Parts: sequence; C-alpha cells; structure tokens
Amino acid sequence: MLTDSELLKRLHDVLGTSDLDTATAATVRRRLEQDLGIDLSDRKPYIRQQIDLYLQSHYNDDKPEPEEESEDVKPQQETDNDGTEEEEEEEEEEEEESDEEKKRKIEKRKQNKTPADAKKRGGGFTKPCALSPQLQKFVGEPEMARTEVVKKIWAYIKEKELQNPQNKRKILCDEMLHEIFRVKSIDMFQMNKALTKHIWPIEEEYEAVVSVKSSEKNKQNKRTKEDEPKEKEKEKGKRQKAKGSGFVSPHPISEALVQFFGTGEHELSRAEVVKRMWEYIKRNDLQDPSDKRRILCDDKLRKLFKVDTFVGFTVSKLLTAHFIKEE
Repeated sequence: MLTDSELLKRLHDVLGTSDLDTATAATVRRRLEQDLGIDLSDRKPYIRQQIDLYLQSHYNDDKPEPEEESEDVKPQQETDNDGTEEEEEEEEEEEEESDEEKKRKIEKRKQNKTPADAKKRGGGFTKPCALSPQLQKFVGEPEMARTEVVKKIWAYIKEKELQNPQNKRKILCDEMLHEIFRVKSIDMFQMNKALTKHIWPIEEEYEAVVSVKSSEKNKQNKRTKEDEPKEKEKEKGKRQKAKGSGFVSPHPISEALVQFFGTGEHELSRAEVVKRMWEYIKRNDLQDPSDKRRILCDDKLRKLFKVDTFVGFTVSKLLTAHFIKEE
C-alpha cells in the first residue's frame, strides 16, 4: 500500500513540473493516478490539503512536517468535513469531461459572460475568487486568487509575529485574524480549511444572478395580450405550487431588509430580492465606473451589508443572512 510519505514525495514532483496557472487539484490527482497506476479517489482530501501546504510553503519559511500533520489532520477531516472541498473537487473534475460536453458547457456559459469577465478570470490555483466581507476587509480587495490570499495572510502573521514560539504551526489570532477565523488560535493546517468558507467561486454567483434575471426577462417577453388571462391563471397556480420550495418560493425576510425595500412586505422570493437589489444598485448608480463588477455601498446598503464595497457576484451570499429560516 502507498504510504503518505511516498505519495507526498510524488505529489511534490508533479507540482514542481506543473503550470500552477492551469493545474487544478483534480488534474494533479489524475496525473498521480496515471503515474502510480492506482485509484486515489479516497485520498482526495489529503491531496488537496498537501497542495495547499505546498503553495503555502512558497510564502512561509517554516516547512510543514508531513508525518505529524498527517496524524493531526485526519481526525479533523472525519469529524468536521462540511463537504466544501469535495464540491470544489467535483467542480474541477467537470473540466475533464469529453470535448463534446466541454464545448456544450462553454457555449452555454459564453452567452451569459461579458468579454471583460472572460478575460479577467484565469484558471487553476491562481484564478481570481470572490472573497467574504471579512476577507475583503483584511486584504483590501473584493476578489483575489487563493494563493495570493494565503500569501498575504502569512506575510501578516510574520510581520505581527503571531506564531507560537513553542509551536510554530500554531497561529495566535489577533483582532484582525479573529474576525476571520472566530478563534483565539488556529493550527496552520486548519487555517487552510477555514479559509475555504471565505473564498467563493466567482462563476457560481455570477451565473445564479444571470439565470434569474434571464428567466424573468423571458417570462415577460412571452406574455402577449392574447395570453394574458391564461397567464394570470397559470401564475396563480405556479405561486401556490412554488410556495414551499425553490429559488422562487417566498421566504420570511429580516426586518432590516423589510425596511430597506420600504414596501412593508415580510415575505419575498430569493429571486425577487436579488432582482430588486440590482434595480436599486442601477437606479442609484452604485457600480464603480472603473470596474462595473464592484459595488460602492451608499448609506442604506452599508447599513444592510456592513461593508463599504462588494463584488456584484456575491450579492446573493450577502443576502443569505437576511432570509429567516422557517421552523
């Protein structure tokens, strides 16, 4: 059986000869499987974690100790795996489908993308990602590659001397880091996993907003004067059916969101909230003229989201806190 140390050595060899701008955890794992002639599906979390540590080692003088790390982290993975890393792996594996599948998906995405977006987004470990409000505040940017985020965090840790002198792998969180990780201290390996909750794929949020706006537009175009009576009946039936599920079902919203819209409505669908939010942004010219994807908050938006700026793609995530879960 292949030991962790043998796998780690081969992994470092592969990463050392890979283009990190295009490589992903999935492509690296597949190359390892090809080279070693074995299936490594059950080692996905370990491989992803070691890739993060390899990238991190470029910015941190203290090299990780593989054997110790292996012992510390395995229980953590078993008890505290929220599935985020597995989802990322699945997203990356989509890239390795047949050429025909790829072409179909690319063509579909192209219809919803602007040329500026297509150019700006890269691939692999260095592709830009949307950041949580806490991380935006820390790095001073609304989006950044995961590798750059790790680099900035380690530069900050070194500058502030936040490593425990007795155990360099333990990070002592000051006020800034506590705001991100919500703990007084954190292990350097756990830190990589904790960051996953603050770094989001841009594509996912962008496509969610576009698909909602697109479907709303299509519905309006379909409605003609001849069909209006039938459409009204259908809409009434749809609303009754959709009441309990999906993106278009009404949900209770926070008092802050009720006050923001000022219509007195206490239940709205997620799609309707996103639509109204974009109408508000456009009506008040809150898009940064130099980068239309960046939203500059006025007093009302700042009071609602508690941030000065955010990337338009992340509006859906920022709104999540304002939907009240029904018991």
